[in-house]
Amino acid sequence: MKSKILILIACVLAFSMQGFSQKERKSRDAQSALKDTIRLNEFVVKALRTDIPLKEIPAAVSIVNGTQLTFMQKTIAADEALRLVPGVRVDNGTDGSRVHLYIRGQGILSESGFRGIQVLMDGVPVNDPGGYCPDLYDVDWGTVKNVEVVKGLAASLYGANATGGIINITTLDGGKKPVNTMLSASAGSYGFWKILGHVDGTQDKINYSVSYSHSQGHGYREHQSFMADNFSEKVRWTPSNKIMITQILTYTNYFNQNSEGINLYRYETFGPRAANTDAVPYNEFHDTKRLTGALLGRFQLAKNQDLQVKGFVRSNYYRETSNNGDDYKPYINLGGSTQYNLHFGKENLMDHLSIGADFQTQTITEHEYAVPPENQRDSNRVDSYWSRQCFDQNAILINQIIKQRSAGIYLIDKLDIAKKVYAILNLRYDYVYTSLTNNIPVPDSVSPDGSKVFDKPTYRIGLAWDIAKFANVYANYGTGFLTPSNDELYNNPVTWGGFNELIKPSTSQGVELGVRGDIGNVFHYDVTGFDIFSDNEFARFSVPGRGNNTAFYKNIGKSNKWGIETFVSWSPVKNLVIDAAYTYSHFRYTAPDYTDTINGIYNIKGHWMPNIPEHMLTAQISYSFLNHFTVTVGTQWQSKWCIQVDDSIYNNYTIGQTYYQPGSIRSSWVDGFNIYNLNLDYTWKIGWLNGDIGLYVKNLFDERYFGFTEPNNGPDYNSYQPAPGREFFVNLKLRF
Repeated sequence: MKSKILILIACVLAFSMQGFSQKERKSRDAQSALKDTIRLNEFVVKALRTDIPLKEIPAAVSIVNGTQLTFMQKTIAADEALRLVPGVRVDNGTDGSRVHLYIRGQGILSESGFRGIQVLMDGVPVNDPGGYCPDLYDVDWGTVKNVEVVKGLAASLYGANATGGIINITTLDGGKKPVNTMLSASAGSYGFWKILGHVDGTQDKINYSVSYSHSQGHGYREHQSFMADNFSEKVRWTPSNKIMITQILTYTNYFNQNSEGINLYRYETFGPRAANTDAVPYNEFHDTKRLTGALLGRFQLAKNQDLQVKGFVRSNYYRETSNNGDDYKPYINLGGSTQYNLHFGKENLMDHLSIGADFQTQTITEHEYAVPPENQRDSNRVDSYWSRQCFDQNAILINQIIKQRSAGIYLIDKLDIAKKVYAILNLRYDYVYTSLTNNIPVPDSVSPDGSKVFDKPTYRIGLAWDIAKFANVYANYGTGFLTPSNDELYNNPVTWGGFNELIKPSTSQGVELGVRGDIGNVFHYDVTGFDIFSDNEFARFSVPGRGNNTAFYKNIGKSNKWGIETFVSWSPVKNLVIDAAYTYSHFRYTAPDYTDTINGIYNIKGHWMPNIPEHMLTAQISYSFLNHFTVTVGTQWQSKWCIQVDDSIYNNYTIGQTYYQPGSIRSSWVDGFNIYNLNLDYTWKIGWLNGDIGLYVKNLFDERYFGFTEPNNGPDYNSYQPAPGREFFVNLKLRF
């Protein structure tokens, strides 16, 4: 390990010595990256439903700016974009766009997608009425302008879908010229390639942006291919300085084979690229086609009053195959919101009041067909990377209609005191309704038909004190309300189809303290401490006789989550920038503290929460030299983490077990990892044409590690998804 670090330091020093004699780069360089990051007095955050300067926000906020996004090479998934955001963990074991994303432990247990995190794309919510975010496939990271990440209990702003935080993604607007064009092409390891075309501009009162991209790859592991088409179009019309209307249209076509996790016996016997034993013969895959249209308007009613309105409709086709069945879930989702803003007061005491309401509705028509049993499966059925073949049987396992509605009303009151102290109060009430109609005849005594209602008020209060440019101090206290997601509510452990009657919402309350600031133009820092207490935490478990389906959920007890998140950006010399994001997480269960095997209750007090490393560090050094080159050396380090919520499963199997893992006992703990990345970028300009050429090496020293883990209460214990080994990528961008 020491030799690797010395090699990296030597490389950086060599580039530094060569670059000191060169002129300052006048396009995009490391120094401009620092200036783009440090803008406490300038950057206006939009994720909090009102436009608020960063220095006035009493909450932990991380900004991923355009310069940082430009240096991404693959531009296909959130792990690239959010790599330097403390408190956020993104697992990309599939090597494509399908990721697991967590903020302070929220979102860790969902089978696909995540819940507890509000995601917005150009102001349009990605989450469904119950707060579940199925994926981030609609985001083409090559066309993203910036990302705002607000961490902590933000349910008082967006409801039950924002207990962990908010991710607000803003795509590129049109440039100043009538027509601006960007073309991008990337290629790399394991059959990966991507092409992207983007046209934008401004003509009179119209600002527009249009893009299309296609990407695909075979993936690191067997049966892990993916293919994506993304189209997006955004038009902003400003007929006067009092009216602004934005129209948005996106289309996504995403397909990925699902190699699933494997047990350690298969990993040790067949290697990290092996798929699960079911993946290939059952041709397990996910297929998503989604069309979203939206209209957003902002109307200036008076000098100190404005109205914001929003409406969207989303049509989604989703199919998932597995050894349990072939599941079809088409749905229609539509919603809208309105918000009235009033600003009044004097210069030293200004009040900003917002009152608003949200509404969403969604209808899912689900059919799941049985597939052949193991002794009848056709091991040769998959004949290509993109095969969507699955031999459905006549038996229907699930035939049901799920309807969801959610409504929320909220108040935001921000008070500015003497341009130094800023107080914010958020209040919200949410109502979430779900109904289910089963279309498979069953006896009345076991009918799963019915409805569920979850409702609760939440609030958050905060105070920010802008002492000076070098010290911006803030604190807040808030409550959270987290309803079960689709996976957790509709995967019924009692029978196929119907509601999960065992689960109820989780609630939280917590405090947050932080300080951030800029020291000159060379150093920026942000440190946050938080402490959260939660009740009715969600946990996964297995049911005998339900095949390999492990995605059943229940409430397990209480927890205490506290930690520290730190980000620093330092430019010790010209054209050299060092960025580092470190997170310490102390997440443990505090109850129950007794065992009742009859009712399935186990003592887990003091047990670490799953999939959350105690330590996470991402750091990188960027240096610009010879006017055109930028080299970046980075590292990602995570300490070990546990898989199981309850370790009692290990008591059921003894040494000598020969089913999957002969002669050994496994524990819940997974070894951490430390990988290094290298990026070299060359910027050039010839007349009216300019562009970039980039070379990116991920996992430079080819370390073997696991990107994602899941619990499995069987003789194979747990499920592991090996992460990719060393990968190479090249990228070419042309702008004219």
